[in-house]
Amino acid sequence: MSRTRHFFLRLVVAVVAFSVVCYGSLWAYVEYEAHRAKSMLAELSRVQVGDLEASVLTLTGRYGGFKWTPEPLSPRGQWIDKEEYDYEVTRQSDYKYELGVSPFGTSVARVSRLAQALRAAREVVPMRLQPFFGLRDWGTVAELSIRSGRVHSVSAMTLFEGRSEWLGHKWELAEGMPRYRMPARAYAIGAAHLTMANGGGEMITNFYTPRASDEEVDTAHRFDSRSLTSVEGCRGLCDAAPRPLAYLKQHSDAAWNIIPPPCN
Repeated sequence: MSRTRHFFLRLVVAVVAFSVVCYGSLWAYVEYEAHRAKSMLAELSRVQVGDLEASVLTLTGRYGGFKWTPEPLSPRGQWIDKEEYDYEVTRQSDYKYELGVSPFGTSVARVSRLAQALRAAREVVPMRLQPFFGLRDWGTVAELSIRSGRVHSVSAMTLFEGRSEWLGHKWELAEGMPRYRMPARAYAIGAAHLTMANGGGEMITNFYTPRASDEEVDTAHRFDSRSLTSVEGCRGLCDAAPRPLAYLKQHSDAAWNIIPPPCN
C-alpha cells in the first residue's frame, strides 16, 4: 500500500471516529437535558400553593431560575368589566421566578453559549434529518409566582417538534381558573394554538386548583416525555398527551375551549 493510500485511509478512519464521537456526545447531551427537564417537572409537581418562598429557592437555583416583576394592572377605573379586574387582582403576584431547560434554547429566557452554538449548528442540517442526529427542538419553561413570601401559583410548559407541527403541554396550579369567566372547577382541560418562528401547532393546557383530586393532579402533569428525544416524533396531541385526552372522554365537563381530537 502506498504512503498516499495509507494516509487517506487513516484520515477516513479518523474522520469517521470523530463523527461517531460527536454524534454520541450530542445524543448524550440531549438525553441529559431531557433527564433534567423531567426531573425539574417532577420537582415542580410537588410544589403547593402556600409553600414558603424559601422552600423553592433551591429548585430555582438548580435550574438557572431568575426573579422578575410582572407589569402591574392598569387602574380599576380603566376596566370596562370591574368584576374581571377584581378577579385579576387576586391572581397578581409580587414577583415570579422563571426557570427552564432546553438543549437549543427554545422558549427559555436565558440561553447558554453551548445551546447557542448547537442551535446555530442545528440550522445547517436539513430539517428532515435533524431528528436522526438528536436535533429535535424542544424546551421546558416554568414559573413560580410569589405573593407575601409564599407560592401563589406554579406552572410549567413544554414545547417540542412533532412529525409535522409543534406540540405542547402546559399545566398550572393556582387558587382559581386563569380566566374570570371560566366555570369554577377543580380541574379544566383546554387547548391553545402555537405560533413558532419555524411553524405553528397546538398545545394542551391543564388548569387545576388545590381542591383537585389526586387523579386530576396526576392527569394534569402527564404527557409523553419520550417526545423530546424521539426520532419518529409525535403525530399530534393524541400521541403527546394521551392521559388528559383519555380523561376528557370520561369527564366531558372538564373541557374548556377544546374540541378533543379523535384518538384511538
